Amino acid sequence: MSVATRIKRLAVLASAATVALTLVTATPASAEIIPFPVSFSVNGSTVVKKTGSAMSLGPGTLAGNLLVNDETGEVGLNADLTLPPSQANISLVSGLFKIKATVKVIPLGPATGTLADATLTTHAKANMEISNIWVGLLSPVIPLPTVPGACKTKTPVDLNLVAKDIDIFSPITVTADYTIPEFTNCWVADIALGALVSGPGNTITLTLTPNAAS
Repeated sequence: MSVATRIKRLAVLASAATVALTLVTATPASAEIIPFPVSFSVNGSTVVKKTGSAMSLGPGTLAGNLLVNDETGEVGLNADLTLPPSQANISLVSGLFKIKATVKVIPLGPATGTLADATLTTHAKANMEISNIWVGLLSPVIPLPTVPGACKTKTPVDLNLVAKDIDIFSPITVTADYTIPEFTNCWVADIALGALVSGPGNTITLTLTPNAAS
C-alpha cells in the first residue's frame, strides 16, 4: 500500500471519528422521570344539579407519585384515588318524597395530572354505582330491587379537577363540574335515576390533606 493511499485512509477515518463525536455531543441524554411519593387524605362533597342535594365524600385516600422530568422540570401526577361508599339523601316535592341510596365511586385506573405554575390539574375516570335504594313519602321505607354491583352508569364519569395557587405541603382544594351519565341494570330505578340525577352541571369539591409520611 502506497504512502499516499495510507494518508488518504487515515484522513477518512479521522473525518468519520470527528462526525461521530459531534453526533454524540449534540444528542442529549434521555430524560429521566424521578418519582416523589405523595399521600393525601381525601374529604369532600358533590352536589347534583337536578335535585340540589349534596352528598359527602370520604374519608378516602390519594396515594402515588409526583413525576419530575429531570431535563425539563415538568411535574406530572400518577396516583390511586380511593373513596368509601357514601349515602345519598334526596328530597322531592317540597320534602314530601324521600329517597336514599348507597353511592360508590369506582375509579377506572389511576388519576393523572400536571403541576405547573402552582396549578394542579388532574383527570380521573370512574363508574358511579348505586345500590340499597329506598323511597317513600316523608321517609324512605320502600326498597327498590337492585342487583349488587350491577346498577351503574352506562359510561364512565369524567372528572377534570383543578386547584390554583397550591402548596403541596398544605391542604389542596380541587373542584370540577361534571356530567352524570345515564344508568343501566337498575331495574325499575333506571328511568327514575336518569330523570333525577343524570345530566351535566353537577359539582364536586375535594380537599387533599398531606399525610405525615408524604
